[in-house]
Order: sequence, then structure tokens, then C-alpha cells
Amino acid sequence: ATIVVTGIVAVALVEGDETVIVTLTGTDNLGITVAESPADTATVNILDNNSATVSVAGTTVANEAGPANGQFTVTQSATSASDTGISYTVAGTATAGGTDYASLSGSVTVLAGDTTATIDVTGIVADALVEGDETVIVTLTGTDNLGITVAASPADTATVNILDNNSATVSVAGTTDANEAGPVDGQFTVTQSATSATDTVITYNVSGTATAGGTDYTSLSGSVTMLAGDTTATIDVTGIVADALVEGTETVIVTLAGTDNPGIAVAASPNDAATISIIDADTANVSIAATTDGNEAGPVDGQFTVTQSVTSASDTVITYTVAGTATAGGTDYTSLSGSVTVLAGDTTATIDVTGIVADALVEGTETVIVTLAGTDNPEIAVAASPNDAATISIIDADTANVSIAATTDANEAGPVDGQFTVTQSVTSATDTVITYT
Repeated sequence: ATIVVTGIVAVALVEGDETVIVTLTGTDNLGITVAESPADTATVNILDNNSATVSVAGTTVANEAGPANGQFTVTQSATSASDTGISYTVAGTATAGGTDYASLSGSVTVLAGDTTATIDVTGIVADALVEGDETVIVTLTGTDNLGITVAASPADTATVNILDNNSATVSVAGTTDANEAGPVDGQFTVTQSATSATDTVITYNVSGTATAGGTDYTSLSGSVTMLAGDTTATIDVTGIVADALVEGTETVIVTLAGTDNPGIAVAASPNDAATISIIDADTANVSIAATTDGNEAGPVDGQFTVTQSVTSASDTVITYTVAGTATAGGTDYTSLSGSVTVLAGDTTATIDVTGIVADALVEGTETVIVTLAGTDNPEIAVAASPNDAATISIIDADTANVSIAATTDANEAGPVDGQFTVTQSVTSATDTVITYT
């Protein structure tokens, strides 16, 4: 005989395969007994034709400001007749365990008859660290219902951001000047206004009057790293070259350009730039000497030589005054400019006394005196007297003689005065006193 299981209901519920079990219990005929187990029992399955998938989405962003919790929503594509336990793994840049948020359990349940469940990201820590936005990533791994599977990628994974409410700035200051005497290295200090959870790489530009590449100092890298948890880092100016050049104090200027952390910005001017000096250990002096006398015969130009005791990295402009018995402005010679330049790398320069006038006047030897007054380089001074001044002569090419003649006889009748006339063969620029007996 048959027992027919009829009226099968094709519901939309995900139930999984269900069973109908019949167990024989007895007969109405004393000669017929029920067989022993397991032959007394049989099962008919009612196969379920429904299935579903579960997916996850990030539905609420977390924020340290507040703080505000984040949330994932797990969605089941069809209702189930029983609770569905769903397991998941957790990853991301945020740290669980109370550092950034409370640890998640690793499982969530979609209740029978429901299609959604939520995973709350709670315990958001509003710390003072500059972390940038961090992530919590949930990936579904399985369910406890054979008729419900995890959706294919990317629907099996979702991300919730934890927004950082902290920011910081970086500034720079010159903390140690360099010095050729020693030599002594220079140093800049970069300061971050708040600590960061990660290393911060700060880029910078370099300028100034000093020359990198080993001429005055070793080239700087262009970046410095602020370690996680620190607020200062240093930029060392090393390889200071103690040369023999008179350079004066030179500068190295660092200007911060940017960072690799969007939560950390460069401070506004003037705190984005700083200067250190490289102090020069070298000095020099300048002296002057007369090297060539002028002469009206020719005429021949005169010359002074200015000597600098040590070479300089830059031109040195030296001022001077002019005196003497000779007259400038074209009377005896062309006026001098009042300054002379010793070029960078040189130690001498000349002052030429030109335009010597070969006049017909008997003037005798005349002088041009140049006295050094100062320089435009504070490291180069004028030598002490008498080396600060020199004299050249302008030799006169003209001579004359004087003669005398009787031009008027005297007479007692009258009386009438007598007269001699003294004659100079050439005019003189100065009075000539002539003695006689």
C-alpha cells in the first residue's frame, strides 16, 4: 500500500530540504507485526527550490568628531524560514581592540523572515593623533544555511571609513649657524604641531648665497621624515668647507614644500622657511703702492697697484681719496674715479693715472696721492698706515733759465731811476724767487 504526501506548497522561503518521516506503530491483525527498526521507519524529502545570496555594503561612515559610529548592512536576497548565521573577516587600516574602534564579533545573524542585518562599528576613539581617514573592511566568508551563499566579489566585501578630525602643520626654524672655523655644521629644526600615527615625509627646496655640492657645504636631500609619534626632525647642513676664500657670511635657506599626509599641511609664511648662516673664518686687507711715476716727457702714465692679502669669492670694490700737488680735471692729469675693483679670485688691481698733460710750464715734479678709504666687503679692511696710502710723481719735462740786462741808466739830473730786467726763458706754474748780489 502507499502513503502519498500531497499538497506540497511552493513557498518563496529559503527553507532548505525538509523531511516527512513515517514510523509504523502497529496493525489490526495479530498475525502481522511491525518490522524491527530501522525497517519500521522511512523518510520522504521535500526538496526546496529556493536559494539566496548575502552581500554587504558600507552604509554609514564613522567619524572621530562626535564621535559617530559606522555601519555595514548585510542584505539577504530572499527571506529564510530560519535564522541565517553569516561569518565575516575584518581588515583595513584602522586598528581594532579599542585603538581606533571596538573589535567586531566576526558573525552577524539575519533573522527568519528578514532580509537585512547590520554590523555596527562602535567605540570610535577620538584621539589626538593625525592619522588621516582610516578604513574598516568586512568580507563575508560563509553562512550556516546550505541554501544561502555569499555573493560573488565585489558584493562580498565593503568598506567603512573612520574620518579623522585631527590636522597639523609643519614649520621650520634655523637652530644652529654653521662656521668655517672648526668647521661647525649648521642645523634646521622642522616642527610638527601634532603627532601623527604614521611617518610624515616633508619635502623642501634649498636656496641662499652659499653653494652646495661640496663648494661650501654638502647638498641637502630635499626631504626629511617626521617619525610616527614625534613632533620634531632635523636637517643637518654638513660638509662645511673651510676654504681660504674671503666670502663673508653666506646663507642656506630651506623652504618647506609639502607633505605626503593630507592631514598635515605646511605652515603659512613666514613659518614655512628659515635661514642659517655659514660664517666665514677668513679675512683680508687691502694696501696700495706706487708702481709707476708719470712723466710729461712722452707723456708716460702713472700707476698705483692695490693688493688684497687673500682672494675673495666675490668682487671687492675699494674706495679711495685723491690729493697731491698735481691738479686733476685735465690740468695735469685726468680725474680718478674714486674706486677700484679687485675681481673675485684676484689679489691685485691697478689705478692708472692717465691723461698726463705735457704743458710748457715749468712746474717741477708734482705728486698724486691716493689714500684707500674702505671696501664693500665687511671681511676685507683697509691696511693700517702707512700701507693705506701711496704717492706717485708726475715728472716735469720743462726747464728754464733766467738772465739779466740793463734796460735804463740812472741820472742825477732829475733824478732818474735806473732799471735792470730779469728774463725767464719759460713761464713757471709757481713764483720763481731769484737771488742776486
